[in-house]
This record gives sequence, C-alpha cells and structure tokens, in this order.
Amino acid sequence: MRKNVIYFLLFVPILLFAQNKTVTGKVTAASDRAPLPGVNVIVKGTTTGTQTDFDGNYSLQVSENAVLQFSYVGFKTKEVKVVGEGNSLSINILLKEDTQTLEEVVVVGYGTQKKANLTGSVSTVKADNIANKPVTSLANALQGVTPGVTVISRPGDVGGGKGSITIRGRGNLGASSPLYVVDGVPVGGDDFQNINPADIESISILKDAAASSIYGSRAAYGVFLVTTKKGNKGELKVQLNSYFGFQKPTFHDEKVNAYQYATLINEANTNAGKKPTYDEATLKIIKEGSNPDLYPNNDWYDLVYRASAPIQEHSISLSGGGKTKYYVSGTFFNQESLNKGKDFDRYSFRANTERKFSDMFTLGTNVSFVQENFERTIGNYSITDLNRMTPLTVAKHSDGTWGSITGGKISTVLATNNPLRKMAEGGRGHFNSKTLIASIKGNLKPIEGLDITGMLSYKGWNKEESNFDNTVEPIINFKTKEPIASTAITTNKLEEKWKTDHTLTAQAYASYQKDFDLHFAKIMVGLQYEDYQYKYLLASRTNFPTNSLEAINAGSSSAESVKNEGNISEYAFFSQFGRLNYNYDGKYLLEANIRFDQSSKFHKDSRLGIFPSFSAAWRVTKESFMEDVKWLNNLKIRASWGELGNVNNVGNYDFYDALGIGTATVLNEGKVDGVWPSKLANPSLSWETVVMTNIGLDASLFDNKLTVQVDVFDKLTKDILLVLPQPKELGLGNKEQVSTNAGKVSNKGIEVSLGYNDAIGEDFTYYISGNLSKIWNEITDLKGADNQINGNWINKVGESIGSFYMYEAEGLFKDQAEIDAHAKQSKATKPGDIK
Repeated sequence: MRKNVIYFLLFVPILLFAQNKTVTGKVTAASDRAPLPGVNVIVKGTTTGTQTDFDGNYSLQVSENAVLQFSYVGFKTKEVKVVGEGNSLSINILLKEDTQTLEEVVVVGYGTQKKANLTGSVSTVKADNIANKPVTSLANALQGVTPGVTVISRPGDVGGGKGSITIRGRGNLGASSPLYVVDGVPVGGDDFQNINPADIESISILKDAAASSIYGSRAAYGVFLVTTKKGNKGELKVQLNSYFGFQKPTFHDEKVNAYQYATLINEANTNAGKKPTYDEATLKIIKEGSNPDLYPNNDWYDLVYRASAPIQEHSISLSGGGKTKYYVSGTFFNQESLNKGKDFDRYSFRANTERKFSDMFTLGTNVSFVQENFERTIGNYSITDLNRMTPLTVAKHSDGTWGSITGGKISTVLATNNPLRKMAEGGRGHFNSKTLIASIKGNLKPIEGLDITGMLSYKGWNKEESNFDNTVEPIINFKTKEPIASTAITTNKLEEKWKTDHTLTAQAYASYQKDFDLHFAKIMVGLQYEDYQYKYLLASRTNFPTNSLEAINAGSSSAESVKNEGNISEYAFFSQFGRLNYNYDGKYLLEANIRFDQSSKFHKDSRLGIFPSFSAAWRVTKESFMEDVKWLNNLKIRASWGELGNVNNVGNYDFYDALGIGTATVLNEGKVDGVWPSKLANPSLSWETVVMTNIGLDASLFDNKLTVQVDVFDKLTKDILLVLPQPKELGLGNKEQVSTNAGKVSNKGIEVSLGYNDAIGEDFTYYISGNLSKIWNEITDLKGADNQINGNWINKVGESIGSFYMYEAEGLFKDQAEIDAHAKQSKATKPGDIK
C-alpha cells in the first residue's frame, strides 16, 4: 500500500507538468492588420497575464483548457480557449475596433469631452465615413453624411467646383460660411477643402451656440473641427490608396436635331404671322443631310465636350514610432476636363509628429503643404454662347475654314462665338498656388488634473495666375471667300496676377478638473491672438508682337496698353475665452462658455464683442427608475442657449472714411489724377449677432446597436449689415454708401439622425445610417430696405433668402378679347400665347 502511494505522488507532478502549455502569438488590428503593443493578455478568472511587446507578440504559460482574455483600449475584448496537443501552442488574435468606445471621446473647442457628457449639439464624422470616395474635395465627401450640413456642388470645371458648405441654413444676406479648425489651427475654406480624406481621423461639427460659442465671433454659422491622423506606437505601417476612373456629365440637355429645329422655327414664325424660314426643298436637304456646308446637323455638346475625362488619386502614408510617434503622407490628385486642353493637379504632403519627453510634457508638430497647378492650353469660351449654337450652325467647313453659315446664311454673331474656334485660337492660361500650414504644440501636466497647452501656428498662401488672350484672324465667308472683318480679334493681351497672405496665430489655454465624490468640475481659460496680412498685384499689357510671348514687358508700353493695380490689407483679433463644466453623478450636466473678441475691423469704441452660452443635459438612463429598462442603453435630453458673432461680412476698414484716388478729370486733353470722398465712415459698425436656442435628444437602444439623435433649433441672426437708403444729395453710388447693422433673418429647423450597427458571425460587421433635416428660412426685418432684387432673385421680408423673382405664367390667352382686357402686352401677342 505504501509503495502505491509513492507511485501516485510521483505521478501527480508529471501529470500537472503535462497539462501546462506555452502559448505564443501575435495580436493585430482587424482593420489593417497592424500590430498592437500593450494588449493585456490574462488567464480568465486569475491574475496571471502579460502584455504584448512593441511588435504585438506575447508568450504565456497556461494550463490546458484555460481561457485567455485579450483586451485593449478602443477594441472589443476577445476570449479564446486554449485547446491543442503538445506543450506549445500558437494563437494569433485579430482585435476589432469598438466603435462605441471610440466615439466616447469627442473633439470640442480647445479640448475633448466624453460624448456621453456633451450638452451641446455636436455631430461626429469618422474616417470610415469619408475615406475612399472619388471626389475632388473634402466638402463633396461630406455630402449626406450628417444632418443640418448642406453641401452644394455647383457645376464647375477642373480647378473649381469644390462645393460650398452651410450649417443649419443661410443666416444672413452675405456669406454664411462656417469656421474651419484643423488640428487646433483656424484655416480658410479652401484649406479645408484640400485636405485628403485619407489623412483625417475625425471631424466634429459644432452646430449650436453651446458647442460653438467658445469660438465667439468666428462661429456664428457653425464650426468644423478636423483632427488629422497621428502615429500609433508600434512598428512602421505603410498604407497605399489609389484609384483611377472616368468622369461623365451627370446631365446634358437633349437638343433637337437640325430637321426638328428647322420645323420648330417654321412653326414659331407661322404662329407669329410671319413667313416660314425654310421651304420644303430646304427641309428635304436638312433632313437628308446632303449639304453640311450650308445645313449641318450638329450636336454642339458632342463637338465641345469629351464623352468622359480621367480622374485619379494616389496616396501613401507611413506611421508608427516609439517615444516619438509619426504620421507622414503624400498625395497626388489629377483631374482632366471634358474640354481637352485643361488639366488640374494637386500635390499634398502632411507630417505629424509627437514626442512624449516625460509623463508631464509632450511636444507635437503638424506640417501640411499643398500645391495646385492648373494648365489651360486652349482659349476660354462662354457656356451661354455654347447653348446659343444651333444644330444648323456650321462648326467647320469642308474647305477647313471656320464655320460662317447658320441655316444656309452668313451669321457673323454665331461665327464669332463658335466655342471650337475660341478653344483652338483664343489663348491660354495657368495658375499655381502653394499653401503651407505649420504648427508646434506643447502640453504640460505639472500636477494631477492640470493641463496647460500652448500653440504657435503659421499659414502662408501664394497664388500666381497668368492669362493670354490671342489675336485671332478673321473668319472667311464661305460663300464669297472674303474675310469677315468683324470676326477678327486685333489686340492680344497678357494679364498676370499675384496674391499672397500670411496668418500668424498664438494660443495658450489651461484646464483643471477635479472629482469630489459624486461631483465633477472642470474649468478652462485661454487667450488667442491672430494677425493676418494680404497683398495683391496685377499687371497687364496689350499689343504683343506675337501670341507666343510670355514676358509682360514684351507688350506695348503706351499708356493705353498698360494696366497696373494692387492692394494690401490686414486685420488682427485678440480673444479671451473660458468654459466651465459640471456634472453630478454623470446624470445632470451643466456647461457655460464665454468668449471676449476684439477685432481691428471695428472702431476702438465698438471693438469688443461678448459671446456667452449656457447648456444643460439630463442622462435619464442613469436614474434608478431606469435600471430595469434593459433595451434602452442611453437616453439624454439636452437644452442650450447662446450668442455668437459674425465678422466675415465686414470689410477691414469699413469704419474709416475712404478716399478714392486715380484719374479724376480731363484737362487740356490730358488725364489728371485726383482724390475724392469714396465711402462714408460708420464708427458704430459692429458684429452681426446670432442668438440660438436648441433642444436635443440622444439615445442608444438594443445593446447600443441603434443610435438616435434629434435636434430642434431656433436661430435668429440680427444686426445684419445692410445699405439703407441714403439721401440723393450725398451723391454716393452703391459701392460708396455706408453699411449699417440693421437686418434680421430667422432659421428654424429639425434634424434627425439614425444609425444601426451589427455583426454577422465573427468576420462581417456592417453599419447603416441615415439623416433628415428641414430648415425654415425667413427674412424678418430689412429696416425699410425691402425688395432687394438681384437678377432673378429677391430678398424680401417674409420670404426666404434668395427667393426666385420672375414672371409667373397665368395660363394661355384664349381669344383677342382676353388679350385686350389684360395688362399691356406686345403688339404681336396672339391667342394661344402665354399671359
């Protein structure tokens, strides 16, 4: 018996040893297979564990059938059971991003906040929502992504048509552009448009006053906060994105052919009591197409435009690092026009670095450079002229001369405006622009809860543009073979422009936060100074010896041939701002913001603007009476009020008396320079002010799979700049009259956003989202300056901004008696005409 016990005791350690295994492997991100350093690998139910190294590798001694837990911030925890033969086992793990966790922290003005603790209306756009879209600008990538944001992409050729953005409708009678802030640096709309979507980590869109008022006078129409990608700790990761495609027109008018056109012309003449233009014999020639030199059948869209044009983009990025993290990217974008001979290139470079010197101090730099080149080897033409071309207008005759015939007759107007001739012989042009944005940012955390940040940034922009209009030989009359003198362009012209601006911005802000049992408070205060300078020069000369010269001094130096102009401009802002956050037990949230802005655009007595906001939120699902409601994960009700300012419609020197200089009169057959009053001063000129109230709701349901966001807002813009009626005795033209803070515009609306995410199995996840917004825009006061008509649009009290203003058809005239009884009509008006 004793012998058996010894055998048993010897056998137990051998058995236990056989049950232990060495498990090794590598943990990577499921999205891009990048290694994840610092992942916690723990045997479930124990304290035994380890962390992955710099390359995502791990090694751990575990027992048979143990369960390993892999957890990492921003990723979903994964559990794996250790099963397999032998004493060693390899288990590689793919961790999926936890989108709910990633969205918990949202970038706000001068800091971040947990999404659950937001009291203002903020929409977030993640990189996945805008990446890999074949678009020409960032604005176009944002179409339909979030409610309340309107992106209008008007028809445009290469080098333009980047789109315009408004948040919650147009708020005034001028520009209603939002403020753009990229990595803490205020930038212009073009700078925002030129960011490569692949470089973006996230975008926060601040919509209401509570979220935006920390930016004061710059944020009346919302704020876009862009955070570009930073490097992650780990080995070098290289990412390549590339696409090549073709663009086609989304819509072309369908034009009638030559025979249909001739038939309709005859019908119109007959209805007007005139003789038909084309007889039966001519109609037969047109229908058969037997004489294209006199009666062609042209589709001018097909002649002028290509069926498609190539577009391509290629980008590469490198990221990684240890104590110094880095992200470097380069992008090439090319777009050709539907008009062969126009080409647009954009080169982008970005380098973001961050060095953690200690637990207390971090230093980071952001540098971006964008160069845009546009080359036009053809002349310009008018879209209006293109649409006036008829199918019976000859483009080019069989003898090689430019078309001079329309419908069998000479037409000098259509011949002169022939788009193909203008493209081939009209001239050439190009522009080149360069933008550099660089910043350095330091962050110091001397004690727990205290965070001090300082940033210095510089933005420089330079654009050179050149356009040469050729002399053009006259068109030859196809019938007489003689030149048509009126179709010639006898004077050539070279015009060169140079524009540059520089912006220097300094920011410093500090925040302190503290928990007191169930109470949490955070305060932030800061300063910002911005200095902007702009310079513009234009030089132009005519009468160059040939069309091939590029030097401005090759043109005529006579006074009539030379034109020069230029301008310099500058402004400065100095601001102080602060924010206070408080919440009790994560249930009741309060926030207050205030900003003091001073702008050199105003008289010293009207220079200060004060912009406060207040907001509160109630997280209903944190209440004890909601504990049994398992299907509702989060319900938060928000309310806010605040004031914002707008300075974009104010000139840099509008509060000064302006003097005009130049040629004032002619004496003794010679021009005489002079100085004269040009614009009256308005020392009381001040900010346009936006007052906004917002009520919102955020909800997550069914294990956070369904998300809902609803906002209702009332936004009133007051003190809008208007040119009020002036006494005629002042002798002032429209551009010389003084602007006054007077108008009011109301925007009321509702925004709804829904999102649903789920997974099918282990390897397939999906996300579906949709949004809806409705805005009611109305001009409520113009202080007597009503009925402002601009072409086919009107600004009128009671109507929305830019309402259509044109004749409205009341039907058709039935008989002559109805014509006689109606308002005055043309003598040619007949029964059947539009009244």
